[in-house]
Amino acid sequence: MDFIELFNGVVKLAKPTSAEKSFAVNIEDRIKDLDIDSLDNIMLLMYFGEMYDIPEEIIRELQVETVQELKDFLEKNGNKFPTDVNVALKEVS
Repeated sequence: MDFIELFNGVVKLAKPTSAEKSFAVNIEDRIKDLDIDSLDNIMLLMYFGEMYDIPEEIIRELQVETVQELKDFLEKNGNKFPTDVNVALKEVS
């Protein structure tokens, strides 16, 4: 599964009207450089927490700088691992 595609799909959910400015192109993209404000970031993390079945109290404390760091955290701490981008996005929308 392409994590960049999944990340950008979650961005569309978190920022439905202005997502295009926030799309990642590279796994090393810095999240703060993607026009994602603090509220968007909270929403983004909540969606990923639900997708990967990570308790809210853990995901709420998460501080990552890059898309890669987010991916690594999710893979390390997840209890569920999506295998299809479209299915994963439908489950949380």
